[in-house]
Parts: sequence; C-alpha cells; structure tokens
Amino acid sequence: MTFDINSWCELFAGKVQKTFGEKLLFIGLQGSYKREEANDDSDIDMVVILKNLTITDLDKYKSIINSMPNKEKACGFIGGENEVRNWTKSELFHLLYDTKAVYKSLENIVPHITQEDIKYALKAEATSLYHALCHSYLYDEDRKSSLEILAKQIFFILQCKYFLKNNEYIPTKNELLKNLYEADKKILELCINRHNIHNFDETQLKEAYNSLISWCSRLITSQENEAL
Repeated sequence: MTFDINSWCELFAGKVQKTFGEKLLFIGLQGSYKREEANDDSDIDMVVILKNLTITDLDKYKSIINSMPNKEKACGFIGGENEVRNWTKSELFHLLYDTKAVYKSLENIVPHITQEDIKYALKAEATSLYHALCHSYLYDEDRKSSLEILAKQIFFILQCKYFLKNNEYIPTKNELLKNLYEADKKILELCINRHNIHNFDETQLKEAYNSLISWCSRLITSQENEAL
C-alpha cells in the first residue's frame, strides 16, 4: 500500500486541532516529504507551534503521535510562540522557507529576516559543521557513519549561500545541483550520495573530510560576499 503523506497530514492536523483548539497557531510539514524527495525510510517532519508550551502539552502531543498510523515515521518539533520568535536566525530562515503550511501561516510568527541575518546564519552553520567535522575526524571510531550524518548539513548551508547571491530559495537538492558552479556542485554531490560513504577506502575518506573542512573554512573566513 502506497503511503499518502497528504492524507496522513490531514488526519494529523485534525487530531492536533481538536486537542489544542485556539492554543494552536501553526502546523507545517518539513523535510524530504515536503521536498518530495522521500523514500520508504524517510521521517515525517512535522512542525507544531502553540501559543505556549507546557509539559502537559507534550504529553497530549505524544498521545496524538502514538495514535497515528506509521507513528514510527513521525518526527519534527513542537514549540511555543515566544520561543520560536527568538530562535537563531539560521533556524528561522530554514523554518520560513523550508516549511509547507498545513494549518494557518508562519507570517505572523516568524520575524522579518534580513540579508545580514542570512549572512550570519551561513557562517553559523558553516562553523558548526567545521567543528563537528574536526571532532569527528579526531575522535569518532566509525568515521564513515559520522561523515554520512554530517554531510546532510551541506544542503542547508548551500541553500543559504545560494539565497544570499540570487535571492532565491531552492527547495530540492537536485534542483540546487543544477544551479551550482563546480566547487559547490562537488560538495553537494557528496551530500546527495552520502550513503556511498560507507564504501570509501581510507584515502577517499580522508579526501572527503579534507574537502569539507576546507570548504567550511572558506565560508567562515570570507569577508562579506567574496566567497559567494
């Protein structure tokens, strides 16, 4: 039986609305199902925003998830309005552009995001990945699995970078790949084909770490738009 994400979201939204009523501000879909890139192993990344969030709300939300078909695929987050408004600009940038509304809109929740905010988000994400890569290379026993997980972040960084240069948010990996120049294209290809990392020999693994660390370094140390 084919999994229908639209039917699942409709059932989920109905349960959440019934449970939280006027306290509910927004429901959205993110991730691979939103980008229409999902496979059988993909999670369902739902976003739920309430006026405020209590531990009792989390218990209610957990009951909703447990009542859903394919509950093992459910993922994502639930949060309060004030907390979401005060998230880092990096998180808000992706929340705004990578979320498909299922119930209501983010328009009155997410504050205005400027070009300076996105520049900061780009460097913050590159810095986070840089630190994680160095730590992984030094300390992780299973570096192949670690690099496979870390490579997922490449896509989100390149979305930021492309948006800064072109004022366009590209939602899918394959579409973004078509619009990149050679250096960034190779980096994104590593992200897209990250499941092949477990087949790398030690030389290939070292080269992949080196390429990613050097790429992050250029993004972190660039001044204004010189690296874009």
